[in-house]
Parts: sequence; C-alpha cells; structure tokens
Amino acid sequence: MVSLLGVVRMKTGECSNMTIALTILGASGKMGQKVLELARKDPDFHIAALYSRKESDLPYALAQCNVAIDFSSPEGAAQHLEAAVSAKKALVIGTTGLSDQEKQAIDDAARTIPILYSPNFSFGMALCLDAAARLGKVLFGKSAIDIQETHHVHKKDRPSGTALALAKAIGNGKVIFQNEGSSRKKEEILIHSTRSGETVGEHSLIFESDHERIEIKHTAHSRDAFAHGALMGAKFLAKQAPGLYMLQDMFIGI
Repeated sequence: MVSLLGVVRMKTGECSNMTIALTILGASGKMGQKVLELARKDPDFHIAALYSRKESDLPYALAQCNVAIDFSSPEGAAQHLEAAVSAKKALVIGTTGLSDQEKQAIDDAARTIPILYSPNFSFGMALCLDAAARLGKVLFGKSAIDIQETHHVHKKDRPSGTALALAKAIGNGKVIFQNEGSSRKKEEILIHSTRSGETVGEHSLIFESDHERIEIKHTAHSRDAFAHGALMGAKFLAKQAPGLYMLQDMFIGI
C-alpha cells in the first residue's frame, strides 16, 4: 500500500516518454484520492509524485512532473503556487475558498507558467457558465436573479466558488450581493447557500420576470465529475504556453 503522508517517490521505469508525468498536490484529501484513482486508469498519465504535507519535499514532487494538480487548502495552494513558479511547472488549481489576494497571486504567476484555475471542473458546469453568460447579457438588470447552491457540511467556503463564478458570468463581473431577506434591485444577484449531509454539489440559476421564469440546474452525482475534468485540464495545460486559462478554454471547438 502506498503511503500518502508526504511525497511518494515513484519507481524508475513506471513511466513512458509518451505519457504526462503528473504530481498530485493534496493527495490525501477526498479530491486528491479521486484524481489519483482515475489517473491510474488513464494511459495518458503516469503518477510522478504524491504530495500531501507542507513539511515534505515539495520541490522534489514538482521536479518530477510535467503538470501538477492541486486540490488542497487556500494556505496550501499559496505555497504550491510559489513552488510551481520556481520549478516552472504547469499547474491545475481546483482549490476553492481563495481570497482576492490569492487569486491575484494566480494572475501574477500565470505570466511565468501555464495555470488552469476553476472552482468547478465538471464539463456540465462549463456549459452552465457559458449559458449563464449568454442569459446574463439579456436578462441582467431586467429580471430578479437567484443562485441556489447546496454542498456537503464539510465545505468551508460560503458561498461556493462555483456560485460566485456563475454570478460573475451573469453580471459580466458587475455584481452586487445582497443578504437574504433584505430589499433588492434587479442589478443584484442573491445567492442562497445550504450545507447539508454529503451532497457533492448542486447549483440552480433562476431568472424571474413578471411573466415567466427560466431555471437551469446542475447536479454533480459524484466527485468523479470534478476529477475527470481536472485530468482533462492537465492534458490541455501540458500543451499550453504560460498564461491563465479557464474551464471554458478547454472546450473551445467541442
């Protein structure tokens, strides 16, 4: 059995020059474990290193890979970002709950390395973000807009990064958030956050006008949806020049 307490050094000969060398950061977490499970079944990857503790050898873990995938904590992600820049390694970031300062650090780092950042890596959510932007161009400021999101009780950030991304897509970045129960204007998007049981992730967009209602709902049945998207992102990022890429960039032309 492979230990995930720190960096795991993979045996020489386990890889092929035709595959992508992958390091998983935050490998002991639920998402890290799921990424590892699916990556081991994907012939396009070989696992170069697994990293899960800050006192372990992060430079070694990054030196072994072409691309790293990070599902950790905001504190860990900041450390991983700095190390990836030093190692000049492409980085897929799925960690949520990042502050504006931490997001700015990602923008700055993308001048040096390729970075794919998304709070949600499911293919269906990429389509929902596109639909949200299209509907927002017509309905933002003309309809009452609500976002309802539900996640498991262990999720710390509220509202979720996905809900914020949907709001920004609808409002083209011009969004004012109101507390529930207060008066609102049509230029304001209200986000309702629920933490319940082990719900993987549910998001609903509601556009309400005087005479009709439009509703879009996305439900993730398992973490496989996010892990699969992150691995698709790693394949995409392995071919890219330095820059900041979004989930939708992966699906241009699909």
